[in-house]
Amino acid sequence: MKIVGDGFLSARGIAEARCINKEISAIIDLVQGAIKLCDNSLLQIDTNAQETDIEKQKIISSVMLARLLEISESIVLLANGGFNTEVTAGLRNFLEAYFIFGNLCSNAEFVTEYFKTDLKARQKIINVAAQSKNEIYEKVNLYATENVRSELKSEIEQLDATEANCYEYAKRIECTETYNVLYRIASAATHSTPRSLEAYVAEDEAGDVAEIRRIPQLGKIPDNLITVGLFLLNSCEGYNKLFGNDISVKTNQLRIAFEAINL
Repeated sequence: MKIVGDGFLSARGIAEARCINKEISAIIDLVQGAIKLCDNSLLQIDTNAQETDIEKQKIISSVMLARLLEISESIVLLANGGFNTEVTAGLRNFLEAYFIFGNLCSNAEFVTEYFKTDLKARQKIINVAAQSKNEIYEKVNLYATENVRSELKSEIEQLDATEANCYEYAKRIECTETYNVLYRIASAATHSTPRSLEAYVAEDEAGDVAEIRRIPQLGKIPDNLITVGLFLLNSCEGYNKLFGNDISVKTNQLRIAFEAINL
């Protein structure tokens, strides 16, 4: 068995990443165009009022759009560096935020439901801390007195708070297929399942590991970038619709350009 390459930060790794960057530059330009379109929408829309349910919906949708854009920009940086598996993991994070964003834009009542999920998350952390003697939970246990735990439990029951459910969020915006295909596959990279290791190895005829790769790789980067770009355009349209704007002329121009790419 041999090691191929000497990492992403070495002179060789940087040189190979530059080659990948040249190969995907046209796609990167389109993704950056989609990011800019979303960014301009975020900058141009006045979202100061925060009293009514609709106003709160617009504010939280704007915050989630900023989250989507940060993930997208990080994916561009990782793609330029040839971080194939990390781009896939980034796509998974992007899709999860996308499912939430779609619900926020389409249903004002979802804002309350979304924030109530944090109550269940807090309860889970507190329960884990109570069962552990590790000093890492010391501050949590000092905070989570019996009274605090009891009040949190009552609040969860009173508000009927539930845990976040990514599949349910995807289903509500008719993205079940996206969840079952793209999200599930991308999750392998996030969770470092055996399937995620395939990109790092080459096998011999006997099926044994012959090489471990420590080099930038093109892999699925082009496909994942196009997916991010197209879903950003969907996001931009949904966000503008929330504010009564039609941006379809601009999004369609970019969508046609994405679909014209031959991989």
